[in-house]
Amino acid sequence: MKNVLVLTKTNWNEAPRIRHQITHLLRENGYNVSYVEKNTYKNIFVSERIEEGIKFFSHAELIHHQLRYFPLIQRLNNFVVKIYLKRISKKGQIDFIVNFNYDYSFLKELFPRKKIITLINDDFEEQSKFGMRKQIRNQVKNTCINSDYVLTVSYPLFDKIKNYKEDVAILFPWSKNRYKFPEKSVTIRKTVLYFGFIGRLDWYMVEMLVKKTNYNFRFIGPSIKNTDADKISSLKGKYDNFEYVPYTTWENLDLRDVFCSILPYNSDLKSVQACTISNRAFNLLSLGIPLVYADLKNIIEAPNTVIRTNKNFKEYDESLKFFFDNFYDVQKDIETFLENHYKENRWEILENIINSKGENK
Repeated sequence: MKNVLVLTKTNWNEAPRIRHQITHLLRENGYNVSYVEKNTYKNIFVSERIEEGIKFFSHAELIHHQLRYFPLIQRLNNFVVKIYLKRISKKGQIDFIVNFNYDYSFLKELFPRKKIITLINDDFEEQSKFGMRKQIRNQVKNTCINSDYVLTVSYPLFDKIKNYKEDVAILFPWSKNRYKFPEKSVTIRKTVLYFGFIGRLDWYMVEMLVKKTNYNFRFIGPSIKNTDADKISSLKGKYDNFEYVPYTTWENLDLRDVFCSILPYNSDLKSVQACTISNRAFNLLSLGIPLVYADLKNIIEAPNTVIRTNKNFKEYDESLKFFFDNFYDVQKDIETFLENHYKENRWEILENIINSKGENK
């Protein structure tokens, strides 16, 4: 089985996430990948292109997934999507499908003899718009039931999906590169980094840290909502030690003055508590950057010399001081922690699922 159809609602040129990682992993191991990107509402024709040796497709959709308030609307939208996926499937051979869409419960009906591997990478139910919780819960449940295997990225999501599906496993993100000891900087490492999508943050805590500590803060990444953009603009205007960069790539990320990365999520949000490890965490660790998280109840088990969680300002302050004082001393612990979090470890899990006989339900 060397031909895979990857179904997403993500444009390839967005900041890398686990769907990008898995796609690259499949390509590196000899698989031919067809990748369906974010749906469009403007073009009734299937668009396609080839980039990085991957065939990309995009197609129209009837209505946004967060606005399908009734089963009838879901069925009408599925009818449209199935027409487009049939067209795409005729453009080349498909041996199995990797699905990132929680609302694609119809895939087994469309591809009855193909293995369906679904990956649930977020708590979509907790992120639902008003009135959509039950509908999304049912769609997640039905998509999992109608898949041959389900993968997920956190312990809480695993526990939830286990109620729907026996064949479920955790597949964490991984480090793109092997660990590398950070260069001895000629300047003092005094910068705290935030790198990634900017959203669901505890802005009160962020401002407290910027205002009351003596470190520089650099936030890099696109803001998700206008309210987040407003917070960034406010901090930039009020504090000289706060810097914002809309986006940069891993290759252009300058870490010579960075001593830790902060992830100050709003821990009161249930969708945040579904997180066990962020997508970029292992990549930052591979560059020698330890992590300072919010109070996440289901965080991956790690030494507190590698990852620290924090309930309040005092704990954040102590964590930042610890990594500022001990940046080079904690590097051995970071290297050891990463030994089980490289692509070889994840490929072993994914390959076993791809090649397992299983029962096509």
